[in-house]
Amino acid sequence: MDLNLLSTFQSVYKLRSITLAAEELDLSQPAVSAALKRLEKVTGRALFVREGRGIAPTGAAVALANKIEGPMSVLETVETQSEDFNVYCSESLMHLVSSIDGLKFHEAPLNEEAILDDLTSQKVDLVIDVLGTKRQAFVVEDLYSEPTVCLCRKDHPRVKETMTYDDYYAEQHIALKVRRGDLDTLNFLSNHPVKPRNIKVETSSVSSMLMLASTTDYVASSTRSLATHLAERLNLNVFTIPLELRPITYRMIYHRRYLHDTAHKAMRERLLAAVSP
Repeated sequence: MDLNLLSTFQSVYKLRSITLAAEELDLSQPAVSAALKRLEKVTGRALFVREGRGIAPTGAAVALANKIEGPMSVLETVETQSEDFNVYCSESLMHLVSSIDGLKFHEAPLNEEAILDDLTSQKVDLVIDVLGTKRQAFVVEDLYSEPTVCLCRKDHPRVKETMTYDDYYAEQHIALKVRRGDLDTLNFLSNHPVKPRNIKVETSSVSSMLMLASTTDYVASSTRSLATHLAERLNLNVFTIPLELRPITYRMIYHRRYLHDTAHKAMRERLLAAVSP
């Protein structure tokens, strides 16, 4: 029997709603209904009946739910414990979490929808990023917040002990290609449109940005903790960005199917502990 049919059945049985199950599974309502019909054909029994505005399980559904609960739980446990958890993690946080055992970190796609699609298909188990989503299939939990800073090399010919607003806009900058909410980093963190900078180089890597800043006169940006971690060895000075910006908040995003999964919950707790002061 197709295990996907049983997973769909469990979600509908738990929520008593095809609509809510579709949201939880990130499937269309017709797809959920079709899966239930296929399962009814396999079992030869009606599984749900209309009750008011919702649906109610039949006796056959109750019996099936009780029968598969244990085996499905075992399969989920084997699936999550047989190998490392795969995590898309922002490079800016990697220095805080990379030593956690049992996690394998990967670079996330630049496209937000691709990230969510990979969560749905179980290509990855969790994402650590600044993005959010209102899709009911996903759980979004705040993980860590910190300010962003700007950096330039210590022997910079113009910027010395301070970085003023005029200094900031007089210099050429290195920027990240990543967009969140279709915004660049500064506009994403500002409540108002930010005056465009003179962008000389765009890169997809924060580490590459800082390395380039250490050998040129360009100004880079990063989280404060990463700047503190690398500034001395790269011979960089760290400055407050002279703009009104919110702290950058990283979130854990994962599929709702893992909300109460014991192993997944333990992983989330280890991540929280790693970034806590």
